[in-house]
Amino acid sequence: MDGLEFKFQEASFNRLFPYFILIDSDFQIVGFGKSIAKICPYLKPNVSFKAFFNLKRPHAETNTFEELLHFSNQLVVIESNVDDVSLRGQFELLNKQLLFVGSPWFNSMNEVVEKNLTINDFAIHDPLLDLLHVLKNQEISAKELKETLLTINQQKNDLKKANKEIHDIALFPTQNPDPLIRIDFEGNLLKRNPAAEMLLSFIYEGKEYDAATFFKIISPKIDVEQERFIFEAQSGSKDYSFVCKSLKDEKYINIYGRDITEQKRNSAELERLSLVASSNENGIVFTYPDGKIFWSNDAYTHLTGYPKEYILGKTPIEIGLCEHTNKEDFPKMLTPFYNGEPFEVELIHGKKDGSHFWSRTKGQPIFDQHGQVKQYFAMLEDISLKKRYDDSLEIEKAKYQNIIANMNLGLLEVDLNDVITLSNNSFNEMSGYSSEELLGKKAAELLMPSESQAIIREKMDTRKQGVTDSYEVKILNKNAEKRSWLISGAPNYDLNGNHIGSIGIHLDITQQKVQEEQLTMLSLIAEKNINAVVITDNKGVIEWANTSFLQISGFSMEEIKGKKPGHLLQGPETSPETVAYLKDRIQKGLPFNCEIVNYSKSGEKYWVSIQGQALYNKKNEIVKFFAIEENITKKKELEQQREFLMDSLAKSNKELEDYAAIVSHDLKSPLRSIHSLLTWIKEDNDKEFSTKTLQYLSMMENKVEKMDYLIEGILTYAKIDKADVATENINTQEIVQNIINIIHIPSHITVTIKNNLPVIKADRFRIQQLFQNIISNAVNYIDKPSGKVEIDCQFTAEHYIFSVKDNGPGIAKSNQEKIFKIFQSLGTSDKSTGLGLSIVKKIIDLYQGEIWIESEINRGATFFIKLKK
Repeated sequence: MDGLEFKFQEASFNRLFPYFILIDSDFQIVGFGKSIAKICPYLKPNVSFKAFFNLKRPHAETNTFEELLHFSNQLVVIESNVDDVSLRGQFELLNKQLLFVGSPWFNSMNEVVEKNLTINDFAIHDPLLDLLHVLKNQEISAKELKETLLTINQQKNDLKKANKEIHDIALFPTQNPDPLIRIDFEGNLLKRNPAAEMLLSFIYEGKEYDAATFFKIISPKIDVEQERFIFEAQSGSKDYSFVCKSLKDEKYINIYGRDITEQKRNSAELERLSLVASSNENGIVFTYPDGKIFWSNDAYTHLTGYPKEYILGKTPIEIGLCEHTNKEDFPKMLTPFYNGEPFEVELIHGKKDGSHFWSRTKGQPIFDQHGQVKQYFAMLEDISLKKRYDDSLEIEKAKYQNIIANMNLGLLEVDLNDVITLSNNSFNEMSGYSSEELLGKKAAELLMPSESQAIIREKMDTRKQGVTDSYEVKILNKNAEKRSWLISGAPNYDLNGNHIGSIGIHLDITQQKVQEEQLTMLSLIAEKNINAVVITDNKGVIEWANTSFLQISGFSMEEIKGKKPGHLLQGPETSPETVAYLKDRIQKGLPFNCEIVNYSKSGEKYWVSIQGQALYNKKNEIVKFFAIEENITKKKELEQQREFLMDSLAKSNKELEDYAAIVSHDLKSPLRSIHSLLTWIKEDNDKEFSTKTLQYLSMMENKVEKMDYLIEGILTYAKIDKADVATENINTQEIVQNIINIIHIPSHITVTIKNNLPVIKADRFRIQQLFQNIISNAVNYIDKPSGKVEIDCQFTAEHYIFSVKDNGPGIAKSNQEKIFKIFQSLGTSDKSTGLGLSIVKKIIDLYQGEIWIESEINRGATFFIKLKK
């Protein structure tokens, strides 16, 4: 991105902070604001900061960039060594450079005039001019008062009193929207205008104070010897800048406040937009108020596929609109756009190559100094992958919603205000309430007595810190019965990692209070589990197992306690590698997941799938292991049966192929002999046989030839999807032309290729079979005096669509599907075996293509073949 593309940043920044100085890491001044140039006319770029400025307050030697960096994020005063100018502001580190943002420090309006400054040389939010005007007015008033006192000294006290009253009226008008405050040197509030009385509390340096306390805190910081003192504070939701003017004779301080909330927001927004636009990987565009793009980053051109020359001058909708875009989503973007408001919308966005992707577009208006929209900033993000993830997530959510709804433990989700958003069936049964009665209610207020509500408030605070824990509470169910619940709570997060509330698993432990908390919970869950569950100590010795484990193993609880599972269950066919894997994972305290052969007490072999892990105490020490075992014996038997069937099927296919080859050889050999004998008989007895006899012999030859074609066709049909398929670049133009040259085409029939046929990736032999059968079929069935066969190909983004058109007798719609079945022939040709189009269909199926016919009786037929690119 070149500098010309960011003129809007420099202009916006100059308007907000015209007195800025940018210092690089070599301590050189590399840039400064437009108004700096007026008050420091000798300042030039690329001069040393030390050569032109020094740090006046706090006073310190700053000879290097690192030394100056120590004074960032605090109020400082710098002084020009060349021009008699002081600047007040602060240093901020920005992209390995120091940015000074401030304003000049003038003591009177005369200094402003001397520097040839106008109101346009100051930031909108800078209170300096207002203060200087006030000071000027005070100087004039003081001068007039002095002249009056010289002439009418006897009215001195009355005039002082009158002047004070007038001064107060001027300083504290009731209509002034800015807060005006007067305090004494001890910080006691003396006077406030109505706008100031609305400020009941202040946040200063990260702490909140009421108004009276705040000014007692701030008064010692005000240097009454200074012409003015400035500080910033928050009140309510607004940021204020306060200018303090000390009046030593009257022993009070006038404080002039100004709302700088919008200016701070604009400043932060400007910096954010600059950083985003310069380095964001998402597409960025800036538009005029009419929506036309005047700048885009490289990421936007990459996402859309269009060059910048095409993009500039068009609207984002013109760039992104495609047939898949839902136009009903446009108002979500256009309405806030024309209202000068931010927006965020997700829709399908087109690309130059005709493809599309899911996009998220975020828009933000940029305002001028009058509050009018001058530009619009928009960010385009490709969320296609997220959409796929979201779709997958929805599928998974649907899959597990029923599990959650019917799990044995009560599950409850609440938002940040403890309002219930989800409950499962078990929780409804525990509480006595239905889901409709629970949703939208505050959980603690509905279910808990006052002594338990304090616990919930405490737990909600810990959830904000990411804490997960378990605790007991007393609750009242719908029937007002007191129950004891054990709750395992955890913070709940959305997909973006934002904390949105809490989720809790609830267990009614009213009757099990005497049992250990964690073991009780595991035991109750495990007992209801259809799978086997076993708990061991940290050395792997069994402490407890559920009923399912006892049933599958055949042992009693007394027989397994104190034993290791491997010593009880492993046998001759147990895999040593799996045993070693389990031993290694347990020794390292790592989760394990495997399948293994076990043996019951009676010696019966069974397969189990084991999942397990270690349990740790608060000191991160392993105290127990637990494992869940699923009996997968039937599953393993089915897998073995499937492997047996697959092996059997492969063997059968091989035997059938061998059988077909033998049969074809045994059939074709006598056929050739019969054909030879018929030929010899005709040659030896050509003059002795009658015409009828010769006709019969010719018919026999034709039948033998047809039988030979039929056997060859059956072998070809059987082998199409059996042999390995070679893939190479095949020139279909060349293959079709060779077929036209080698097959018999009667003189009254012409075969033409309309367009150049493409080069495709396929097996040369199969593609030749495909086109030879379909072209021969078209030639053989033409019944017109002048026959025509036209071969053509159309192209789509993903397919080749070949067509073979003839002017033959046509095919009735009722027969158009039947002709692709084996041994189906609609004609009477002696050479037709009923296999040609069946072979074509099988080859097309092999390549996952399509074939169909468009035909009417006596109007010819067109065969279409669709193959993937």
